[in-house]
Amino acid sequence: MGTRHIICIFWKGKWQIAQYGQWNGYPEGQGVKIFHFLSTQRNIDHLKDGLEKRMYYPTVGQLRLMEAEVDAWERDAIHNRRIMFVNERSGWTALYSTLARDTGSQILRLIAQASIRSDMNNGDNSAAGGKETRVPIQLQLDFVNDGIFCEWAYVIDLDDEVFEVFTGVVDKDDHHRFKDVGDEHDSVPGLVFSLQVLRAPLDGRPGRIPAKCQGRI
Repeated sequence: MGTRHIICIFWKGKWQIAQYGQWNGYPEGQGVKIFHFLSTQRNIDHLKDGLEKRMYYPTVGQLRLMEAEVDAWERDAIHNRRIMFVNERSGWTALYSTLARDTGSQILRLIAQASIRSDMNNGDNSAAGGKETRVPIQLQLDFVNDGIFCEWAYVIDLDDEVFEVFTGVVDKDDHHRFKDVGDEHDSVPGLVFSLQVLRAPLDGRPGRIPAKCQGRI
């Protein structure tokens, strides 16, 4: 289901990722997947390593080259009938999934896996058939100011080890997570709940937010 959302990571005192997503943005969808990922310390360790060593923000020129590559891939895919039709982001998902709207919470695993691949190759990007392990990322924080289309926002604060879920529309105040995003009078989503991700074990039922949080969604 098309449910627009954004997944953000805050670490070392600044925003590292703000990933726009198009699908299944409800807590029962992307929220549960994020929570399960964060419930394993090893995932968090690899995520931090990937953020620190494997992530980069493409320049305008690099993005234009990527767009040209995506366009060429889509034309070739249709011509050779590898796919029957191209949706708006088919090529991005195939070539640069960390920049695709369809990726959702999988962005966390992609960054963590880039760290793992780099470790296996002893940091050599040319290993494993020359596959690049650097992960292109875009910050799309201004989406939280879109009170109509930003239906859910998820924040992973790796400094305070907190996982936060936001929805709806509220005015900013001096203590709001997104107080510095956008203009002074821009709206932001309201906080639904916050929990310490490393101190809240799963309740044993796969695919569910912990029972103590469900009543607040």
